[in-house]
Amino acid sequence: MRFIITFLLCLFVQLSFAQLYDDYLGAGNTIGVQVTGSNNQQNDSIAYTISGTQLKPDMIGASRFLAQAALGASYEDIEHVSNIGIDAWLDEQFDLPVPSFVERYEQIFNEAQGIISNDGQFNKYMSFVFYDFVIKNPDVLRQKVAFALSQIFVISPYHGSNITAENSSNLGYYDFLYQGAFGNYKEILTNVSLSVPMGKYLSFFRNQKADIIEKTYPDENYAREIMQLFSIGLEMLDTDGTPIKDADSNVIPTYDINNVAEMAKVFTGLGASEEEDGTVNTNFFRNWSYNKEVPLKMFEDYHSKGEKNILPGVTIPAGQNGMTDVNQAINALFNHPNVGPFISKRLIQNLVKSNPSPAYVRRVVTIFNNNGDGVRGDLKAVVMAILLDPEARNCDWIEHTSNGKLIQPLERFTNLFKAFDLTTPSSKIWFDDLNGIYNKTGQSFLASPSVFNFFSPFYAEDKFVSPQELVSPEFQILNSVTAIAYINEIEDAIKIRPFQNRTTANDSGQYLSHNIDDEPVLDLSDELAIYINEGVDALLDRLSLLLCRGQLDDSTKSIIANTIQQNEDNLSTYDNEDAIYDALYYIMMSPDYIIQK
Repeated sequence: MRFIITFLLCLFVQLSFAQLYDDYLGAGNTIGVQVTGSNNQQNDSIAYTISGTQLKPDMIGASRFLAQAALGASYEDIEHVSNIGIDAWLDEQFDLPVPSFVERYEQIFNEAQGIISNDGQFNKYMSFVFYDFVIKNPDVLRQKVAFALSQIFVISPYHGSNITAENSSNLGYYDFLYQGAFGNYKEILTNVSLSVPMGKYLSFFRNQKADIIEKTYPDENYAREIMQLFSIGLEMLDTDGTPIKDADSNVIPTYDINNVAEMAKVFTGLGASEEEDGTVNTNFFRNWSYNKEVPLKMFEDYHSKGEKNILPGVTIPAGQNGMTDVNQAINALFNHPNVGPFISKRLIQNLVKSNPSPAYVRRVVTIFNNNGDGVRGDLKAVVMAILLDPEARNCDWIEHTSNGKLIQPLERFTNLFKAFDLTTPSSKIWFDDLNGIYNKTGQSFLASPSVFNFFSPFYAEDKFVSPQELVSPEFQILNSVTAIAYINEIEDAIKIRPFQNRTTANDSGQYLSHNIDDEPVLDLSDELAIYINEGVDALLDRLSLLLCRGQLDDSTKSIIANTIQQNEDNLSTYDNEDAIYDALYYIMMSPDYIIQK
């Protein structure tokens, strides 16, 4: 939104001067405007009266910011950002205490055991903890970043047979990402590389050195994916994220198949650290009754001791102990020039837009490489750089042809829950989204069908997007089935119930089941009052702010308003609540909502 800022300065003598400054303000942009006045008789400069730094966004700017920084926001959340400003809001978020997914899981598990008799059944419901955090916890930025990190450092408990149902350890893995969201990238990479869930998912748990007699060789799964997906990618990148090419205009690979085989040797000899009772585990082959929530440890007898050429120009010497090899490999990846552009661009794509400009990527990578205090990999600084960048904040980017991203299916539901203050009679938020929305929308919490996530960051729709050399990652799971299913599911979520709250036992008493006396409820009382007192246009403005970042198109508003009027005229049973439900439903299936800009 374009503003003309007029400043009236009354200086010493009874003279008034007006100064015009034309820029995009009101969106929380730290643009560095300084307005100064001078005494026209002495031409002395005086202190500036306003600075573009720390500018507070208007409500639309705050809504747009929270769409990037949270998994949903209520009117009060938007108002809070508008009142205190983005910088102060970020400080608040960074200072919030950090709870534990595992601890919350244990609390919910114990509650469930008072309801059902089958201990194993509850292992399916990791999503209960996720939605409990989303609805109840104030650390919305950490939740957003952790969810983004979970789509880079992917495990898939529901689709990886080795780790299915090991619920608390999988949530312990998510804790690495959640609690480390504002920490250091190297720490996350280390924790992931020594975690039981990842070890089992990508099969380096109990991975052994080569044995010619037994004809066994180190498993290469993790060696390949730690490079391809978790750190440096397939091609050498410039600091702006664009591929570096050789003299013949060919991309330069970051590693080859021999490097994968050599890296695989690094991750040999890792097994369970503790038995289930907490005593030290001495059996490398133990695959039962062990503690899945503590890091793996090295068993030297099963670790490859030879020289390892893990990357072009990077060799790990022979004869070292296993953990030295692991740490050196992680250091080599962490310090590789590709890590900054590779990880930074993935995070920008998850938070802000699918196609950041090279200049945007470079600015963020500069912070990744050095946070200003000589620290590399500082994710807190990276997140701030992403969200405060002019390309994220400036309004003139909104209609740019390369701007925007498709909101992920899971986030469309969390947006609904958060915007309208979802509650339940019991205060339990026990949403089994795997059974609730996965097959219909292609996404649910921690349920990627493979290590390559729900969708590729490089996917480009072939008719409109690819010819422009752009990408559209989330569109990979948007098809004729999921598009129609989403429309049906979001209508049910609005008009019937947000989800089936599984807080009672089934007839046998063994399994958690839908509790019709504990239905989740959306609070639409404010919207109802606006519609009754101010009419449909005011209602649509309110919903535009809450869901569309203030970007509901006038033509879309007109279609929705006319449809509601026709329903009121033609349907004798059509009431005010029906109008609210329809307006919300129509908006949530519109491109104005689903495309975040």
